[in-house]
Parts: sequence; structure tokens; C-alpha cells
Amino acid sequence: MHTPVIELDGVSVRKSNRVLLDGINLRVSRNEFVGIIGPNGAGKTTLLNVVSGFEKFDGLLRLFGHAESCNRARETRMRVGYVPQSFEIDPSFPILAMEAVMTGAYGRAGFFRSPGESERERAMELLEMMRIAHLARRPLGHLSGGERQKISLARAIIQRPEILLLDEPISNLDIAVQMEVLNLISDLYERESMAVLYITHDFNLLPKCMRRAVFVNHGRVVFDGDIDLALTGPMLSGLFEYSLETFERNGRRFVSFG
Repeated sequence: MHTPVIELDGVSVRKSNRVLLDGINLRVSRNEFVGIIGPNGAGKTTLLNVVSGFEKFDGLLRLFGHAESCNRARETRMRVGYVPQSFEIDPSFPILAMEAVMTGAYGRAGFFRSPGESERERAMELLEMMRIAHLARRPLGHLSGGERQKISLARAIIQRPEILLLDEPISNLDIAVQMEVLNLISDLYERESMAVLYITHDFNLLPKCMRRAVFVNHGRVVFDGDIDLALTGPMLSGLFEYSLETFERNGRRFVSFG
């Protein structure tokens, strides 16, 4: 197994007498795509926030072999990209789509320095890959939810992250855009060579490159293994505490109520 880029040993998060994470242990290697799966309130987003540096925690977190807290160096933060569930913005806020993507390049450029022409070319290349280059000069607040989510993804990728964190990135999109974004995520993963943590609770729409599943419930890891072993009726029924069944159609696996 390759050297892990993410290591959690006994990581716990407690707030207002509530246990959000309870002794999480997890290893993720470079170039590994891992699905963090579980019901609402299971602790998935809290786990992502620990890795991203947005959440205080007890226990040990290592990134790239170095122990980290929620306060970390700029160089480490730039190696971790984050895409939230949705990219909400006031329609009157005066920022263009291209400018929003370019904000992801400023941290890597350094203090008091602007990204160069190569970064602008890379931004346009990403927009072309996502088929929204024609929107580069459009106000961000005038874009659809799917278009803004692509901008959010491009903004994270232009950092050149070695770890990419995706928090249910298709949950608020219509079905056609969901499939488009999923295919885009798979293409970016294969092209950019990153470790990816992908949070979801929808088993009918998973990136094709996801081969490992980590089930989280009540703040604990309850399964960690191959995606095909994870997506069975008994496993999912145990995770969601509800009778579920799986079936295949045209080579794809679907989940239904038992």
C-alpha cells in the first residue's frame, strides 16, 4: 500500500455535549478515490471539515505525513481543495465566473502577487473541459446551480490540490446535470492524480472511479472496504436502519426500498 496522504487516529469531535465523531481511524493513499457514505447527521461533513481544517478535534490527524491541527500552514492548505454542497451567492455580487475560478490560484501565487498568464490559461482550459467557457464573463450570481457547481470545482482544481474534498457536490442539481458533474469528477480524478474524499448518501449516482467505500454512522466508521461489498441490501439496511435492496440494470446498480 502507498504511503497515506490522510491519516486519522482516534479522531473525535464533541460539541455541546454531542459526539459528532467518535474515535475515527482512517487511511487514504495518494490517488485513491474514497466514498464517505452514511445517513444525514452521521458525521460525514464533520469528518471532511476535520481534514480541511475547518473543525477542531481531539486525536491525531496527519496530512502528507505531518501532524496537523485546525490551524495549519498556507502551504498545507493549498494542497487540499474543497468543494461544498452548493455555491450560493448574491446575484448582485460583482464577480464574474472567470474571476471566481481565479480566486483559487491566488493562494498558490503567494502574498501580494497575482496569478500569471499560465494560470489564466489553465482556468480557461478547465472551463472548456466543463463546457462553460462561454460563461467566463458572465456574473457568477446569474449562473444556474449546476454552472456554479462547475465553477466551484474549477476553483478547487486550479489550486493543483493533492487532496480533493467533495461534500455531496451533486445533491442540489437536476438529474442530467448530476450525471454531467459525476463524469466530470471522474475525468478530473484520472487527469489530476489526487486523493479524493467524496461524501454522499445517494447510492444510485456514484462516480465510476469510486472503488472504496467508508460507511459512517453515529460518528463511527462501521465499514471500510470495496464498493461492491458495500453496496448490498444487508449492508445498506444495516447502515440506514431501514430495509433496502439492490438490483442491477444495464450494468448499473440501484438501491430500492425492501
